[in-house]
Amino acid sequence: MAGPFIFVFTGTSGSGRKTIAHRIGSELGIDHVLSYTTRPPRALEPPDLDYHFIGKETFDAMERRGEFIQTAVIGRERYGIRTKELLQPLEEGRHAYVIVDSEAASLLKKLYGDRVVRLFIYVDKRTVKERLETKAMPVDVIDRYLGLYTEEVVYRKQCEHVIENVTLNRSLEQIRTAIQSHL
Repeated sequence: MAGPFIFVFTGTSGSGRKTIAHRIGSELGIDHVLSYTTRPPRALEPPDLDYHFIGKETFDAMERRGEFIQTAVIGRERYGIRTKELLQPLEEGRHAYVIVDSEAASLLKKLYGDRVVRLFIYVDKRTVKERLETKAMPVDVIDRYLGLYTEEVVYRKQCEHVIENVTLNRSLEQIRTAIQSHL
């Protein structure tokens, strides 16, 4: 067996990848590595569940010190994963999971090779729109996500596992099976 794995949950915005990643991670005892972001939390978004919310100055200082594996600008906000936080569970023999966009997923695959297992989760474009509207997202954010849909969905061809999230329980079962095939 290869050493601990990094399970990378990626896919289209509004696909339910965060919900699925947290459920599976918790169920299988896989460590969640959070991203850092300069964006403010959305309504009802708890801190330190999906992101560490930090100021731009703090983010810039961490970036200058080389603390991030990679950073990205999405909209006008910055995102990054700290190298130390990703490597710590692996060094301790534990698997980890991250929830990232396709660019970060590709970089992680390039850096860590076979230790990275990409799980691409998607839904059709109409469902994305409905889910984002249900979350009361601003129209410009919804439009930006929908504009990225085609580009995002093409990335699935590069991923080890591709799951269409039609029903949550069926998707969880498919992902459970996919992950356990590596363990």
